[in-house]
Amino acid sequence: MRDTFFTLLAIFALLVLFPMLILWTRDKLRRYRRREIGSQRDARREAWRQRMLHPNVREVEALCDGLLPQKLLDMYADSGLLLSARSEVQVPAADSSKRSWWIEDFVPLHKQDQELTTDLTEFGKGCCFAGDGMGNFYWVPVDAERRNDVPVFFACHDPWGNEKVAETLEEFLSWPRIAKKNF
Repeated sequence: MRDTFFTLLAIFALLVLFPMLILWTRDKLRRYRRREIGSQRDARREAWRQRMLHPNVREVEALCDGLLPQKLLDMYADSGLLLSARSEVQVPAADSSKRSWWIEDFVPLHKQDQELTTDLTEFGKGCCFAGDGMGNFYWVPVDAERRNDVPVFFACHDPWGNEKVAETLEEFLSWPRIAKKNF
């Protein structure tokens, strides 16, 4: 009986504990090698900030296969709004059953940033302009001709779906915001 117990314990150690220890060590080494030093982090943030403040509209319109709405272009001219991250957008009480929407950050109008957003082909042609930090994005439709204003949608990956947030981008931007502090 005792020999059986030690045999099972040895098998468990070899098949479970030892591989877990190897994977844990590998992850620690990878994290150590990939960590950013302060200057690298500052350079990455400054590059993102510059992309945010200097949108490449033609590049994004070519990627989206349509012209961006004028209200979205006007929004990207407001640097104070774009650089304000981590805010909760409060829906006016009479407008919806949903009480608020979370915006973690805005997405720069550059091809490299837009390619990191969600695939909108199932919902139509569009451009993502903000994310909730969980892989879900706020987006507006694009068209062959530049429209003044368009509805705002929320593409969610879990559960997969698309929800209309506001009738217009102007309406969405007019809703009150509560800025949250970074942790």
